[in-house]
Amino acid sequence: MTASPGFQVLEEGSLPPPGTVLPPRRPHWWDTFAFMADPDHFCLDNLKTWGPIFRTGVFGGTTVFLAEPEAVKMAFNGDNAYTELALFATTNAMFGEYSLFQRPDLHRARKAALTPAFTGAMLAGYVPRLQRVVAGHLATWASRGEIPLQPSVEALSFDLLVPLLLGVPIDAGEACLQGLPIPSTAELSRLYRTFFDGFFGLVRLEGPLTAYGRGMQARRRLTAFMAAVIERRRGGPLPEPPEDFLGMMLLAQRAEPDGLFSDALIANQCLLQLWGAHYEITGLLASWMVQIGRHPAVRQRLEQELAAEVHGPLEALRLEDLRRLAYLEATINETLRTLPPSSTATRRLTRSVLIDGMLLQKGWKLIAEPRMVHGWERHYPEPGRFDPERFLGNASEERRYAFIPFGGGVHACLGAQLAMTITRVFALHALEAGRWEGLGEPRFDQFPLRMLKPDHRLRLEPRLPAAQTAG
Repeated sequence: MTASPGFQVLEEGSLPPPGTVLPPRRPHWWDTFAFMADPDHFCLDNLKTWGPIFRTGVFGGTTVFLAEPEAVKMAFNGDNAYTELALFATTNAMFGEYSLFQRPDLHRARKAALTPAFTGAMLAGYVPRLQRVVAGHLATWASRGEIPLQPSVEALSFDLLVPLLLGVPIDAGEACLQGLPIPSTAELSRLYRTFFDGFFGLVRLEGPLTAYGRGMQARRRLTAFMAAVIERRRGGPLPEPPEDFLGMMLLAQRAEPDGLFSDALIANQCLLQLWGAHYEITGLLASWMVQIGRHPAVRQRLEQELAAEVHGPLEALRLEDLRRLAYLEATINETLRTLPPSSTATRRLTRSVLIDGMLLQKGWKLIAEPRMVHGWERHYPEPGRFDPERFLGNASEERRYAFIPFGGGVHACLGAQLAMTITRVFALHALEAGRWEGLGEPRFDQFPLRMLKPDHRLRLEPRLPAAQTAG
């Protein structure tokens, strides 16, 4: 029997100790429908009624929802020992055989090889381009006076991410797409939306009448696009050190042709990184705008931090300068807590385990749901209140498994630092550009990912130049 405080893995055939109980609440056949219809209500109502560990029938069988940090830690760190991923058949097919979710025996090696593109020197090297692209989009927004927030942020995210991930400079215009299988950003974005919908198709049936079938068709077109980009990049100069995600993988392939980076793996990683980063960063940027627009006192304190800490033009800031803005980071973390853009991967127990005196049986599924973890009053008093003060000091480190916007364990989000860096840059430029207010109450799609509905609009009030203000 493997043990740690409050947690044990049972050996095959062994019995749980006397006094062991099952988690509260019985699974119901309607749980899947209730969860998909309103994940916030399902999670928080059951958390209040049953506590931080309870059983459901979500997605069939028995699925245990977890908010207790020790249980979340258990769920995130069991790969190859007592858990395995339990994704929909449609989701597995959409990810493809070369995704980080496949082949758990190779996961660590693949992730370690990909990580340099999203950390350290490469991440720092992205900042000047991020500054330039964000400033350009915000100037366009200001000239319009009123914008649909979600579509505007989605277009910005695409212009930021395609150059950083693929080395294709769409932020400078669509001429760079000429000769490729997908000749416009509008079509590329549309195919990604169709691809995304296929992940959660209920039936693994090919054809134009199912979300899965349409998603697979989009996947094939996107994969052909990635293959064409790879060939174009391989035929040209590859800067050293690398300046983008694809360039890094191609240099590694050149150095070791029979190594980790096959053409198929490279194409699949380009496909999935752009998909995941685009949707999560779009959701985060839009949610941050909503939250800051709702809380003028928070905005005022952000402006005070900028006045005290930022001297000179924003374009001169480096990565280390961005990381020193503690209150800005706290507002981003509180946005991630209150409006987490995604869930975490479902796991299945391959061994029975004990957690806090409860038996979780082999074959049951586990979901560490951010909506529950971030909404538990034990860790976040008045969880419905937007309060960035929660994340000042070392609060986020102290809550390692009570704050999981990017997952955790071996499957923690590869692009988490990139998402935080983009949001810091965007937030600073948005604050400098002026003020904004939402027109009406924002509404969100809740499943499969939380996403602001496209009809929510912002009114923008550009900041007057200093000379005009003084006059």
